[in-house]
Order: sequence, then structure tokens, then C-alpha cells
Amino acid sequence: GQLAGGIAHDFNNVLTAIIMASDLLLTNHRPSDPSFPDIMNIKQNANRAASLVRQLLAFSRKQTLRPEVLNLTDVLADLRMLLARLVGNDIKLKIDHGRDLWPVKVDIGQFEQVVVNLAVNARDAMPGGGDLTVRTRNVTAEECKSFAYRELTPADYVLVDVEDTGSGIAPDVLKK
Repeated sequence: GQLAGGIAHDFNNVLTAIIMASDLLLTNHRPSDPSFPDIMNIKQNANRAASLVRQLLAFSRKQTLRPEVLNLTDVLADLRMLLARLVGNDIKLKIDHGRDLWPVKVDIGQFEQVVVNLAVNARDAMPGGGDLTVRTRNVTAEECKSFAYRELTPADYVLVDVEDTGSGIAPDVLKK
């Protein structure tokens, strides 16, 4: 825990320098400049890495997670370019945003990491290509009662559904 916390702190300092440098570059480039999207991508990925550092620090008990009220439509729109690059050209990425999604309270770093991990797993399950779909929709407390997962307290939720056309999880792995 202490070692992870120390490394995470040092890594966070490097990320802060990258974020500051990308901010400086952004002030010197217009959105119409060809390099602007790449600079934005550097900044967004450095911020995601900083979120991972926060999770490491939380794991080492040096920092708590930071849940905040977010619109998942915006979060997924920001993640789209990264997801597309992660899955590659042979996989068709589709994001279906639900209508009038309710706000959610979540640690953005944890949420993004879950979606990225699912996308990477989907990519690995489709070496010959395929489809990856991320869907969001509101789920009412009443509908929630019909779900098979009994540990879920009936309430209003936003459902994030990740589906791919891959081979699926091997039965022996699924048991774990």
C-alpha cells in the first residue's frame, strides 16, 4: 500500500506536467488547427491516467474516491475517440445514448476504467473484427424489481449495457 502510494504520487507529478504542457499548447492552437484534436487527446488521456492514480491512492488508503454528479451521455461522448482507437478498425463501435438520461453519481475515473476494460475485453474476444455496442437507458425502480440480480435495491438507475459479437467468456472463467 505504501509503495503504491509513493509511486502513484510521483507518477501524478509527471501527469500534472503533461496536463500543464498540453494546456499551454491548447492556448497556442486554434480548434481548426490540425494538431488541436491530438493535443486534446493527450490532455484527456493524461486526465484519465490521473484518475487511475487517484484509484491507486484510494487503494493504498491515501485518497478516497470522488463521486460526482455526471451526465453519462457526455462522459461516453468524451470516451468515444479513445474507445475507437482501443478497439481498432476491424471492430465497429456504436454508442446508443438513451433519451433524457438521468444524472448519475459516480467516480468518473472508475466509470471510465470499467468501460475501457470492457471494450478491451470485447476487442480481445473478436480478433477477426465484429461489433461493439455501448447502450445507456433509464431504468425505473419498478422495472428494476424484475431483474435477476437480487442484490440490487429497487430504485431509479441509469443502465449501461456493453454488448459485443465476440466469442464470449469461457465457462471455466465465468465460474470465477
